Amino acid sequence: MAPDWPKPARIPPTENTDGSVLTNLAGYNVRYGIDPDHLTQVIKVTNPGLTAYVVDNLSPGTWYFAITSYVSDGTESAHSAVISTKIS
Repeated sequence: MAPDWPKPARIPPTENTDGSVLTNLAGYNVRYGIDPDHLTQVIKVTNPGLTAYVVDNLSPGTWYFAITSYVSDGTESAHSAVISTKIS
């Protein structure tokens, strides 16, 4: 049986934190780990048009995830709300 993966709404960002139009989105960082306050593992997704990503080979337990976006100069956003899934 497949795990019940969390399905966050992923709406690409359209503006910077100062309200200006976002013109240089470069990608996303998928941050995850076994502690929601310490997401220590990171997958860099360099295609800003990607709408789905699968994290494979997770050991059993509860895993927590958040996403950040980054622009071409490397500046990174605050992370999204943390979501979780349980792997059996």
